[in-house]
Amino acid sequence: MAHHKSLWGVADISFEIVDDMSDDPVVTLRIATPVGSLTFMAEPVMQGTILRLTRTHVQGAASNMIGAGNLLVIAQTVMEGMDLDGLVVEGALRTTGANPGHRPRVLRFTRRVRPAPAAGKRTS
Repeated sequence: MAHHKSLWGVADISFEIVDDMSDDPVVTLRIATPVGSLTFMAEPVMQGTILRLTRTHVQGAASNMIGAGNLLVIAQTVMEGMDLDGLVVEGALRTTGANPGHRPRVLRFTRRVRPAPAAGKRTS
């Protein structure tokens, strides 16, 4: 069976905070994607305009169905939706699954700056 990893657009992603699954200091975020729903549970820490998610747990769509490019689209969607300049995701120590006892690498995302529309053509 072939895995579908075509690159998504920001319009393909939506997210919401799940209040009944959030309890200070943990916040739960549900993200809808074309391959299913992802649930992120983490302890958020704001550092200026950068959101650091510590002790992050993710459940939902298999990672091989998402791909690195779509992970970037998800991060861009969250940063735009929350008006953030950066997002840092620090995974929790794994207790089961892939590599128990291992801490996943830190993922860092920077919001893309959209260029301002050109006011007119430049001539040299």
